[in-house]
Amino acid sequence: MLNSSASQPVLGVLTSWQPYIPSPIILGMIAIIFGITRLVKETHRGRIASRHNEKKSDHRIEQSPRRHDAQLDISQPKTTPTAELDQKSYLATFPDLARVADLASETDRRRLIQDKELYWKLQNLEDHREGVLQEARARLVGLFDQTLAESLNDPSDAILSLRSFDSSSLRTFLQKSHRSAANCYETMAQIGGCGQVRGWRLAGGILGVGTGRAACLGEPRDNADGKIRNGNLERVVSKMAWQVISEEFGDGDLQKNHIYLYEKLLNDVKAGSLQANGSTAPGHMEGFDGLRADQGVPRCWEAAVAQQCIGLLASTREFFPEALGFNMAYESLPYHLLVSARELKELNIDNYYFAIHVTIDNADSGHSAMARMAVERYLEGIRERDGEEAMENVWRRVQTGYILAEGLPTTPSGPVEFEPTIGAGGKTFWQPRKFPDRPPTPAEARLVDVIMRKAGAAEKMHCTSRMKISNLTVEQWLDPQTLTQVKTLSFIRALASKRPFVMPGEPSRSRFMRDLEWGGKMFGAFTGSESHVVKEWILSLGHKIMSERAYEKFVGPSLTKDEDLKNHTTTTAFERRANDVWYIHDRRLIPQIPSHDLIMPWDLIAQPSYTQSIRIEYALIRPIWYVATSLFECFPLQPSHFATPLGMYALRLIRAQLGFGALHLPEDICAGIDDLVLERQKQQMKGLWELGKNMDSASGMTTSSDIKEIAKRTPAGETNTFCAKLLDLRARPYANAPAIFGVCLAICQGLHSNQSVIELLEEEQDRMSMQRIVDEQVTTISEYVRYQNDQSDTEWEEEFVRGFMWAKGELLAILF
Repeated sequence: MLNSSASQPVLGVLTSWQPYIPSPIILGMIAIIFGITRLVKETHRGRIASRHNEKKSDHRIEQSPRRHDAQLDISQPKTTPTAELDQKSYLATFPDLARVADLASETDRRRLIQDKELYWKLQNLEDHREGVLQEARARLVGLFDQTLAESLNDPSDAILSLRSFDSSSLRTFLQKSHRSAANCYETMAQIGGCGQVRGWRLAGGILGVGTGRAACLGEPRDNADGKIRNGNLERVVSKMAWQVISEEFGDGDLQKNHIYLYEKLLNDVKAGSLQANGSTAPGHMEGFDGLRADQGVPRCWEAAVAQQCIGLLASTREFFPEALGFNMAYESLPYHLLVSARELKELNIDNYYFAIHVTIDNADSGHSAMARMAVERYLEGIRERDGEEAMENVWRRVQTGYILAEGLPTTPSGPVEFEPTIGAGGKTFWQPRKFPDRPPTPAEARLVDVIMRKAGAAEKMHCTSRMKISNLTVEQWLDPQTLTQVKTLSFIRALASKRPFVMPGEPSRSRFMRDLEWGGKMFGAFTGSESHVVKEWILSLGHKIMSERAYEKFVGPSLTKDEDLKNHTTTTAFERRANDVWYIHDRRLIPQIPSHDLIMPWDLIAQPSYTQSIRIEYALIRPIWYVATSLFECFPLQPSHFATPLGMYALRLIRAQLGFGALHLPEDICAGIDDLVLERQKQQMKGLWELGKNMDSASGMTTSSDIKEIAKRTPAGETNTFCAKLLDLRARPYANAPAIFGVCLAICQGLHSNQSVIELLEEEQDRMSMQRIVDEQVTTISEYVRYQNDQSDTEWEEEFVRGFMWAKGELLAILF
């Protein structure tokens, strides 16, 4: 859940273009969620700087009162995601935010600019489809290398300590992590709050909006040895993971949509750039953060891009296990989430976005439990299907995704946790808590010795300095009466993040080093050899753990999508699109409709099935049945756009086609693990794909695991061409939205409602499921039409009717 649009920060990711597997984002679509990425899920489990608050307070998480707030501008997103934005609003109050990147290295600033550009492309995916996949893959693998190398360097308390997968050990590990966050929060509540939340939110808002969750798995890539395998297991697991994303998006209710909630929070505090109507700019707009291209918090943009990339690539059959692991980490309870919920309430700022994640992500029945259950189900299924060795290989990939989420902080700074210490005369001092399981490096040990030797001579020499390092003055840090090796080590580690006093790896740019030289405030206080110790320490802070190919070395080589495509020879339009859904092969729109054939959308909805009297030969329409299950899967891939009424109608149709019940009304409560428990009991809810497999069996046909296999078996002809065009339409969901809704209605009336097709379902429960899916689709499309009629734009009507009439004509031509 990184966090948001006005500042986007995951998980959540589905799709692969597996129409194949319902996959709107996830595990992108996990991924890629724009607001879902809660600014909050920090990587090293949240140590936060806290200051003493003498006022006692209840430390329970309270939600801000629900109220009828002013609505955001939720008009239809435009295909051109740029706008004239007011960049002065909140920078006048927080001017330092406009210069935060000045303290970063040149390398980090260049990376920041690139991440911002990639993030914008991913939020506007349908306008940047060609080429962005390779860019996203390269960035994601680089981040895998980076975070894996760091974790492998010290795996003692990380998920790497679980060398083999065991469900019991995994649960124990996650429970320990949960307990640690809860204990830290209890301590913080007892001693006071940190008081730094508002600045974090403004600086790191991109995480909330711009995220791509790992819960949207689309068609997952083949496991273990890279060979294609039956995808039924992956489909079941992706459907489990997708439920998390659905709930993050509000199950179709915009008011419950987490991206919308986060954008509303940013709008309340006027963070980011403002549009002409006074609302905070949504995350798909270039420059929505109100900062120059080279300004912002580099690590927040890095985390936001990571979420978007893993969601997107999980939807393209790559990095499926990694997305599951990412989601499992991201849905866990982080310390800073608890702190954020509490402190926003104290600041009289609506904390509902953060408070709701404390409850909805609970480890018993919420997203944390759901993400863990998806991982367990997948690994147990791999063991049963492919053997122990294959399962352990997949487990390493799950660990890689988990480490990525844990290794990329989503808060703008790396806080330190403090504890009270009784000093001379019974006076209470606040000092950093001892760092567990992290001994000093050689460079740190040498500097600790130097500082401890000199502390006595420096007593009271810094009493006039107002500079604070993690909420303590230098004088408080170096008080000889309370100084210990542990405290000194904590001091220099806190000092290491003090910019521009210390610039990691760059002594010449560090004010600490310059102060020791001629002309500096501390010239002569340190000898030449002592100054060299300081220089070596600063250099060591910039040391990069060798991360080149760390990911490949850890999980083994695998085929990239490009290499995979080289191994396939495609011959038909349908097969070419099924093997490369990211390339728009035909940009031509569907045919125009003669004016005398134009009718109103409501008239189409009111019509009975136009194939009512036709006995359909299932083999003719089988490919269309399966391809149509993926018509709406690309909508969630652009999370900021998705947090709109249009996106919610699309989500309701996705849920209906997957077999989930409707939960979009205000009074509806999210299902949590209820449906996952049913799946465990072999009572899996059946959607159109599962019902299609039952019809395959009833017709004596071999079932297929994905669209690629279906495309390969579909000969050139009308059906092949129609399926290819459906994939072209879905590739640009927002540009083609009215036509896609019209096509959906035509397929629902012509195929899903046809009696001869329904009769192929042998079980009464299946026929009831089919009728429920039809009813929900028609209801949702009707409400979409009603919503569009309330808007001033009427262009959509012609596109909707054109989509319907084109699909109807194609189906009838195929049947006759």
